[in-house]
Amino acid sequence: MKLKKISLLILSLCMLLTVKAQYDIKFNISQCKADTLYLGYYFMGGTYAFDTALNKKGTFHFKNKDKKMEDGMYFFSNNQGKYIEFIVCDSRKMTFSTKDEDWQKYFSVKGCKQEEIYVEYLHKSNAITNQFKELSSLNLDQQTYNTRLNDLRRQSDSLKEDFINKNPQHFLTKILLASRPIVFPQFENVYLEDGSVDSVDYRMKQWNYYKKHFFDNIDLSCQGLLRTPKEIFSNSFNYYWENVMKYEKADSIIYYADSLISVAKTHDMEKYFINDVTRRYLTDNVMGHDKIYVYMIDKYFKTGIVDWMHPSDIQMNIERADKWRNILIGETVPNLACPENDNNSKWHSLNDLQNRYKILVFWSVECGHCSVEIPKLATWYKNNKERFNLEVFAVHTEGDINEMHKFSKEHELTWVNVNGLYANYDWHDYFDIEKTPVIYILDNNNKILAKNLSVEKIGDILDIIEKGQFVL
Repeated sequence: MKLKKISLLILSLCMLLTVKAQYDIKFNISQCKADTLYLGYYFMGGTYAFDTALNKKGTFHFKNKDKKMEDGMYFFSNNQGKYIEFIVCDSRKMTFSTKDEDWQKYFSVKGCKQEEIYVEYLHKSNAITNQFKELSSLNLDQQTYNTRLNDLRRQSDSLKEDFINKNPQHFLTKILLASRPIVFPQFENVYLEDGSVDSVDYRMKQWNYYKKHFFDNIDLSCQGLLRTPKEIFSNSFNYYWENVMKYEKADSIIYYADSLISVAKTHDMEKYFINDVTRRYLTDNVMGHDKIYVYMIDKYFKTGIVDWMHPSDIQMNIERADKWRNILIGETVPNLACPENDNNSKWHSLNDLQNRYKILVFWSVECGHCSVEIPKLATWYKNNKERFNLEVFAVHTEGDINEMHKFSKEHELTWVNVNGLYANYDWHDYFDIEKTPVIYILDNNNKILAKNLSVEKIGDILDIIEKGQFVL
């Protein structure tokens, strides 16, 4: 049930911008034999058909009076594999024409000046693209080939720059600029004692600049970019979060998330950014990044900014965030007490342990993954208990307690083993346990130092903690 709720929550976070249409678009295709044409759009990596039209003497008419068609890049396609793109940024009433023998070559438009400018550019760009294709088929020596290739590249670059300069506000300009790479400034060198350049310092300056200026060439207030092929915006947006930000500290990610959202001035772009960042850190597995999810809910959900969601979905997010905030790194765990067997047997508690570190682990003898990980933890524990001055408080979450003790004896689990079916509070709800095993590292006062670890990472994390270098 809990996994189902999470899936529904993710779905609610992802639901936003369906294409709304309010348009009157014709596509005349001379000598066309296909009986059906599709009108489609892009959305953040996806391709969707949202309307169809039948062939009426070579004319395909797409019309809808009830909804609005959002800015973006759209396409016509048929079942024979023919396909051509156009943009929507001004008028929603246009007439396109072409010949069935070659859609690209004979493509034209009436009814929208911005579209006419785009189609003119499209023809010039296609002419250069065709020359690129022809070049590879010519039997040229390497020097001549390279010369012509570089000349075509210059023509292509010049065409783009000329269009950008002449049409700074055009939607195509936003698309062309989005593909520009980041240009790094010349950073001042820092020198080591031996007179050599500190390359680590230089790379760090580049990395910090890269993070800060990653979207310099992308107009984040242009909502039309959401509806473009993935190579234009979606890939860059996902790369930023999945690679550039992947192992950044939570506070750093929060800073950059807020910065991007504040720049996304249009409602659709702001809506997508908030939903996407929240969804990412609802499911992110990097330790400490759950703090980002809690922050997003506090700032954007609790304050009413997220007004496009159903109230029940908003409340579901708020309740989960309120639960998660209790188990963020740096928070203190309430003293947990459980008996060895049943309610009448000896009880043990976290506060009974006076060690420098406490390993709190939730596991079950019925859990297949636990049967692998817990013996590994036992081996690590025997080798490192004295080194780190630690003790393990192992809470058996479900199943036959006698089987748990049998397993513990077989695998020499000599730490504190307790029956989690009895406890002084609902640890299952408090720690939001959805799977096992779950491992926490606590300090002597039960403050959470690390969590959701694999056995292999415990020693490394404790080494870093001991050195005072563990900061999330």
